[in-house]
Amino acid sequence: MAGLLLSYLAPYISPTILWQVAFFGLLHPVFLIFNILFLIYWLVRQKLRFIFNLVVLVLGIGSINKIFTFGSETSPNREGKLKIISYNAKVFGAYDDDYFFDEFLKKITEENPDVLCIQEYFRLDLKGPDPINEIKKSTGLKYHYFRHTRIKPREGKPRYGGIIFSKNKIINYGEIDFAGAGSNLCLFADIKFNNKIIRIYSIHLQSIKFAGTDYQLLNVLGENYDSAKLISKNMFTKLKTAFIKRGEQANLVKESIRSCGIPAILCGDFNDTPQSYAYHTISENMIDCFMESGNGLGGTFVGPLPSLRIDYILHDTSMVSYNYNAEKAFSSDHKMIEALVEVK
Repeated sequence: MAGLLLSYLAPYISPTILWQVAFFGLLHPVFLIFNILFLIYWLVRQKLRFIFNLVVLVLGIGSINKIFTFGSETSPNREGKLKIISYNAKVFGAYDDDYFFDEFLKKITEENPDVLCIQEYFRLDLKGPDPINEIKKSTGLKYHYFRHTRIKPREGKPRYGGIIFSKNKIINYGEIDFAGAGSNLCLFADIKFNNKIIRIYSIHLQSIKFAGTDYQLLNVLGENYDSAKLISKNMFTKLKTAFIKRGEQANLVKESIRSCGIPAILCGDFNDTPQSYAYHTISENMIDCFMESGNGLGGTFVGPLPSLRIDYILHDTSMVSYNYNAEKAFSSDHKMIEALVEVK
């Protein structure tokens, strides 16, 4: 119960002040499941101790809707609405020798979005067809803004970063400077839709940067003290760094949304759960499309820690979303998420 109670505090305490609380926020779904199981156990045993579990559960009832929701808003037509798709493409599988750009292009063409935001965008063949032109030609997404990360390529032009595509003309664009973030960034593009100017953000907050060796060490956890000590030190150091940097980045994004003066739609990979300081800070005064128009469990991460919801589409309170969906796509460790957003 203590773990679940601490997870309730995670959204409100900056990791720069007390980063350990952020760890409990990350494990919120685990603590929630254990609390429910104990609640059922004490009820079956007819023990009054179930009251403690029930009280703790009720205290955080609002957090459950961030994980599981039902009764979504649906709409059969797209008139007056923007279809938004956001996807962490994991460099289209290039590092896993499973380059799936052609399949991705076919999928996006079928989905026919008005706005497409890609995190971890990558162009594999410098001498082959330009993926940007291929997407434009196949989808009608005539405008784009690409921003490469600070990781410099060994040769040729930068080809790793984030990108926003739009069917509507981009009249302004830029990025939020995540100083020292390496492969993580936040870019924005202002578009005109229904005679209104809207800002689209595509965000990729600080990664934890777990390597393959970290996951391999998890498999031998408990075999001996030295391995457990090595795992704990290495992984907690990475978690601490990521929690703190995401908190700082979230503050920058919040300030940009506040000061831009126009309605915004924000989507991307937060690398953090809804029970986090980063999500709470950015989503303040915005509406989460999953909570408004999604159904079922909201997990978007399909890697070694599945069922975590770390990818989001948020929109201004003047808008309404419909038909939120998250779908496993290709060999990325993220699901592709989409929603219709009505601009009023």
